[in-house]
Amino acid sequence: MSIEFRRFDPYLTRDLRTEALTARGRLKVLPASFYASTSVEERAVFGARTAAYVLPTTELVEWLRRFIGGRSALEIGAGNGVLAEALGITAADSCMQRRPEIAAYYRALQQPVVQYGANVQERDAQAAVRHYKPKVVVAAWVTHKYEADRHDAGGNQDGVAEEDVIAQCESYVFIGNRHVHRGKSIWKLPHVSFEPPWLYSRAHNGSPDFIAVWGRVPGPLADV
Repeated sequence: MSIEFRRFDPYLTRDLRTEALTARGRLKVLPASFYASTSVEERAVFGARTAAYVLPTTELVEWLRRFIGGRSALEIGAGNGVLAEALGITAADSCMQRRPEIAAYYRALQQPVVQYGANVQERDAQAAVRHYKPKVVVAAWVTHKYEADRHDAGGNQDGVAEEDVIAQCESYVFIGNRHVHRGKSIWKLPHVSFEPPWLYSRAHNGSPDFIAVWGRVPGPLADV
């Protein structure tokens, strides 16, 4: 796989905010055809300006609805809460970017912090899963928990212990990017994945975005 990080001037790219945000500054769920008409640079700048990682499409929402079916579901690390809201499921996040020291760190980087949705409950992933006991857990771009013996794999001290989440639910659905999320320890566990053409994110490293599932898959993944 060829990884190619791009350098670009954000002032020379089309600003997607007027088209992809509501009047209140909330991400819209848009057809994949909208993002197909944009460039990698435009999506990366848009994601950086809005603290958005996955760019929700109607196709992604419909796929997740079919996958969840009639099962109970929870989104962890839900951030702005747009995806959970579109799915009509419970949303939870540790809301760590509200902490003064984390907010100061992002200010130093001149990066906006996540604007947590009103539908997002402040609970860390493991606590939320144990409280709600969902059959399906959805996670988009969540960071795994840092482990000292896997230093090169990165992660975050406050990240998600994904093995524990997988053990507590029937299906764990992760939406991410092949290069960004290559260090997850759960890759060693049985899973299936695919790279749908309607999946978009802020990634600009040249590797594809993907959906992976640990646990029960109710049919061929691409056809769910």
